[in-house]
Amino acid sequence: MFRTLVYRALLAVGAGALSGCTWTLITAADAAGSLVQAGFTVASNYSSPTSVTGPPAALQSVCIELNQSVATGDFVPVLQVALSRRGVNSMVYNPGTSPPGCEAMLVYGATTSWDRHAFSSEPVSYLSAIDLTLVRQGQILVTARYGTNGLNIDRFASARQKLDALVDRMVVSRTQ
Repeated sequence: MFRTLVYRALLAVGAGALSGCTWTLITAADAAGSLVQAGFTVASNYSSPTSVTGPPAALQSVCIELNQSVATGDFVPVLQVALSRRGVNSMVYNPGTSPPGCEAMLVYGATTSWDRHAFSSEPVSYLSAIDLTLVRQGQILVTARYGTNGLNIDRFASARQKLDALVDRMVVSRTQ
């Protein structure tokens, strides 16, 4: 944003001394830069799973095993909302204390990293890896993984966007 403002200020000062052809080229370069920046902004609002193994499971309820090593405070509530949107009830429990009557268990892991948005100097945290595994009666039903490899522009997508994309591929929706 700052860089764009500087370019525009320089263009305004030097506009009188430039030929029409040069002015057209500079305007085109400015427009291209704005288009690239807009593309980064739009792409950061979407996410897709890196890999999914197994077909989506048809479930009514899931018990989520709490993972104390995941530092993102909104991870479990966002995961529960993603399941609820698909008509799947969920309950959270501490490791080793699985409630009786769980149809399936959901085990998860996540890693947080830091980086800067394009054209920004402020570092921000983001979910760089998510692993979800659905288990029923000791059998793995489906696993899903999201990971930022290299310069994925969706790395700054919200936890909701990332988890929705994963859960969407893991669970058969029970809602119409």
